[in-house]
Amino acid sequence: MSKHNVKIWDSFTRVYHISQLVLLACLWYTGEEGIFEWHFIAGFTLLALWLTRIFWGFAGSQTSRFSHFIKTPVAVVKAWRNNDIARPHVGHNPVGGYMVMALLLTLGLQLTTGLFSSDDVFSEGPLYAYVSEDIATFMVSWHKTLFDVLLILIGLHAIAGILHWIRGDNVIGAIFTGRKNKTSLGDETQVQFKNGLIAIVIWVLLSAVVNYFGLNLSSY
Repeated sequence: MSKHNVKIWDSFTRVYHISQLVLLACLWYTGEEGIFEWHFIAGFTLLALWLTRIFWGFAGSQTSRFSHFIKTPVAVVKAWRNNDIARPHVGHNPVGGYMVMALLLTLGLQLTTGLFSSDDVFSEGPLYAYVSEDIATFMVSWHKTLFDVLLILIGLHAIAGILHWIRGDNVIGAIFTGRKNKTSLGDETQVQFKNGLIAIVIWVLLSAVVNYFGLNLSSY
């Protein structure tokens, strides 16, 4: 690894970024094709990943913690006015932090509505039997709508990444390598890390538990 690069993400954060995109693609494909057993498996696995990311946002590495990249609205406006968001950051910049939270919130709601939804033919989410038909219909509607919202947010996130890459801040490459150019970051290179394998193990174990109970309660 080049001495001019500095580590900014732990192994779990890199796995999270890539796995999230892969699982969302699987959910879209299996949903469109009506392959609901695998749709549920992908959904439960993504739910476990989402829960692990929330945990890691409080107990994980410095750049993964919400306290590191969630700033007050005043600080965000100030960073925007000073064009501070254009310079390379270790982790997320102030505006990017709010985008991360928007993605997490939307994804969490989308996964939650899926637990209560049904296609009115063969498949039912694990919690469908515990709500009324009106609530189930409401959940189905929002489950579909929120996925579209997710696609829009992911598209905006990708565009922002391309713009930063053009300006010399290779945030897209950092997703895969976990590193950025040390020179572009200036003095902001001291980051405290937790072992990302801890979160990966938590995700694997949680996936097994969620899939076990989720699949036993679902019908497809």
